Amino acid sequence: MNFGNLSGMGGAVAGYISSPEGQDAVKKFLASPEGIALLQNFAGTPEGQKTMLSVLPNVIAGLNLPAGTADMIKGALGNQQ
Repeated sequence: MNFGNLSGMGGAVAGYISSPEGQDAVKKFLASPEGIALLQNFAGTPEGQKTMLSVLPNVIAGLNLPAGTADMIKGALGNQQ
């Protein structure tokens, strides 16, 4: 989303989101049923798939997966890009 195109509110929105309070609000929203639905719908779009492929390696690195699993998934992701 381009926050510069929100009728002059872009700077205020971007400033809030970059603050600790704004980041906490975003995290709480993304963990809510509405936030999960938003992410699922976004992941179904070409732009969403591209975005998810770019962040998935970091998500995978933060999971407690069996040895070799993260490397296998990251290798498969490399074939998708």
